[in-house]
Amino acid sequence: MLIENLVVYIFAAIIGLILLLLIFKQPYLGVAFSIAILPIIDIFSSIPLFSSISLPIGLATLVAYLFRSKRLEKKGKRRMEAVYLLALIFIFWVVVSNPEAAILGEDRFWIFTFAQLWILMFLSGELLDTPQKQKNTMLMFALAAVVSAIFAITQGEIAETATTSARVSGLATNANQAARYFVIALVFFYYLRTKTETPLLKIFYLVGILITFFGVFFTVSRSGMLLLFGALGLILIFQPRVKNKVGLIILTIVALIALSFFAESIFIIIGDIFPAIEEGSDTVGLRYNLWRAGWDMWLDHPITGVGIGQYNHLLRRYMIGFEGPTVGFASPHNTYVQVLSETGFIGFVLFMAMLIRAFQNLWPSPSANSAEFGSLRDTWFIILLVISVGGITITDLGNKIFWMVLGVSAVLANKEPVKSKESSRQAIAKTSATSIRMRRWMKNTK
Repeated sequence: MLIENLVVYIFAAIIGLILLLLIFKQPYLGVAFSIAILPIIDIFSSIPLFSSISLPIGLATLVAYLFRSKRLEKKGKRRMEAVYLLALIFIFWVVVSNPEAAILGEDRFWIFTFAQLWILMFLSGELLDTPQKQKNTMLMFALAAVVSAIFAITQGEIAETATTSARVSGLATNANQAARYFVIALVFFYYLRTKTETPLLKIFYLVGILITFFGVFFTVSRSGMLLLFGALGLILIFQPRVKNKVGLIILTIVALIALSFFAESIFIIIGDIFPAIEEGSDTVGLRYNLWRAGWDMWLDHPITGVGIGQYNHLLRRYMIGFEGPTVGFASPHNTYVQVLSETGFIGFVLFMAMLIRAFQNLWPSPSANSAEFGSLRDTWFIILLVISVGGITITDLGNKIFWMVLGVSAVLANKEPVKSKESSRQAIAKTSATSIRMRRWMKNTK
């Protein structure tokens, strides 16, 4: 037993050392690793030294960034993007409005959590500064999501209704969170597929699209299914080529037909989504009561809220007398209800200002984009919209990928990402070759 544990510790130490070296060589990989572990987070809970892997990765990334910043000469001082400042003000308000809840919380030290999230956002904006780095980060997250989706597909069981089906989460925290990660991965795969000319890579990304597509349904997360169809609709809207639009529609139809062979009742479950929303049946009715409790908390504490992380502990008191399904301890299952009830009106305004600023940074605009970077901006816009709409049915305030996307929005604020050295050299080479051909042509025509 002792020898087995020793082997595990040595293996974990070797993996940790490799990750550390990679991060110090390419600091942006620390951000990519922090995001990529989210869909497979359950793996690390049972591995010694890896149960809280996010913290050492974050520290290594911060140290690598600071070390790199000292070595590089900066030309001029850059103005801090508004989304960073708004996030700082929001966090400051969370702390000063209810310092006891933020500093001495029963579940966690929220001030420490928000410090980590802000640093992640800042590092994302500083380190994911080229399209290639962003593509690599997308790919790492999407590959991890595929692994989680495969587990969900093999473990899941779709029955006659959503309530009788086996809800699985793959390797993520829960089914709803897993479904969102699969949707985000699908969008990433689609973007990456449009940016490659290699046939094998196109097939590989197509397989990734199909696996994450099926994975969403095997979580039996109805909100995840709605987000999936919404994301596909947004891709169709932003896709300029009619050929690609038709291809995506055909792919979706074929995938749904193939899915129906494995789960005949899937269309029944999809058809029951809107009636459940309208009637407030099963878990939807519970969510309505959770939101109502959050609203009542805000009415009792309109300016400062009940304090960050306090919703769960006060829920039992506010649920007394409610009709329909109730629970004594749960999250609000709504990011906006959480922010409003726990940080009050001022906190809610600051949070929405931060979110709106991020949308402004990513807003598709022909004047702000070149053809090369337009689709990259559109992809991040779709991701932020998926996360924001998904926040209506899940508590996402502390989700790392949300804060990472806020940081990426700072990269794309009123400008294009910096081109990598490799792409710049390729562009120079192409321009030089073109110039030479033009000069030869002009010489021959004289």
